[in-house]
Amino acid sequence: MQTPIAVKMENSLVVAATKKKVCNHLPNDIVLFILSKLPLISLKRFLCVSKSWSLLFKNTYFMNMLRNNILLNDDSYYDETFLVRYTPKYSERCNFYWLSDEGFANSVHLDWPSQFQEDYIHIFIVGSVSINGILCLKHGFTRTSQVVLWNPTTSETKVIPPSPIENRRPDRNPWHFLHGFGYDHVSDDYKVIQMIEYFPGYQGDMIWEDRSYDPSWEIYSLKTNSWKKLDIDMQNCYYYSPLQGNGLYADGVFHWWAISKLKNIEECMVSFDFSEEVMCTTLMPLNMDGGFDVGYVERHLVSLNESIALISKYKKESTFCISVLAKLGERESWINLFTVGPLLSMEYSNIVGMKNNTLFYRRDGELVCVDLKTQMIKELGVKGDRFHFHVGKYKKSFLPIRGIIN
Repeated sequence: MQTPIAVKMENSLVVAATKKKVCNHLPNDIVLFILSKLPLISLKRFLCVSKSWSLLFKNTYFMNMLRNNILLNDDSYYDETFLVRYTPKYSERCNFYWLSDEGFANSVHLDWPSQFQEDYIHIFIVGSVSINGILCLKHGFTRTSQVVLWNPTTSETKVIPPSPIENRRPDRNPWHFLHGFGYDHVSDDYKVIQMIEYFPGYQGDMIWEDRSYDPSWEIYSLKTNSWKKLDIDMQNCYYYSPLQGNGLYADGVFHWWAISKLKNIEECMVSFDFSEEVMCTTLMPLNMDGGFDVGYVERHLVSLNESIALISKYKKESTFCISVLAKLGERESWINLFTVGPLLSMEYSNIVGMKNNTLFYRRDGELVCVDLKTQMIKELGVKGDRFHFHVGKYKKSFLPIRGIIN
């Protein structure tokens, strides 16, 4: 036994010094293990510590640990997985299902709320996650489209009134809407944001030349049950496709993936903060696509281990790449995590799962899923000649929607 050479009493704390040397250097594998456990935003910040750390994302050993840590992190906040299935050209009934177990072996059909019982086509869920048990439903593509808040757990609904801008425009004007739904934690309020875009139109011989055709942004407050116009300048710069435009809500911010209409504007993620009511953009790194053919790429946003994730689907290579964002607004904070493929007959994709490890896609007219860790493929029994689908996460809640305005 080694005998202490000094003992100091101070504030009832005994500190013993020995002749044994304390190691001031950790083995490299332990250092990498610790770093792989850090939040992405902290990890990205530490890349500047040393040259070896700056190359972490090129280190195969480290990246395998990082992926495993993400996949093993049990996202127990969400209880259920929801699936919305659309038929060809969205002209027939779309159906809502619970995928009720971790293996997605069982599905339970659930009726849409009463507002849609007689007209159950063109129903979309805004975003990929519920907010306090509430889903935001968007019905239709035109100016007559309806927005409804719905809690499937309690069957409660709240119909969002049309905005003043919607009511002022001519019926035959070809409207296009982009919606986002979120929670403002500062004012304890649920809000819906929408972009209204339309083009010059005709009604008989009349041309509406006296109107502005720039997109308008508005926001609805559940507390006040009213709309107001937002001063956002995103005019004629970006294009949002209907399904990819469903977007993603995370931590008080709603995100959409946007493709430029102008050659000098880069594609990016557009984000709206519900508390500050401001918009920001996060550009995509120039090297994100590697050697894949970007002429045949589709992208959409999903939630992965409470992080913002971007799925890039490269059609020619039949491959998915999944990247996560460490810090909003910083283009170089995108981290390429997974490459899945090549996969046979790949058509469409989404990502979700009780443990965040399942990628959904359509193959030969059938919905299948692939485990990101094992890359094992499983058929889910959802078939059809052609169909589209939207997969997301749901957390059960018995809180009333209308309780916030009482």
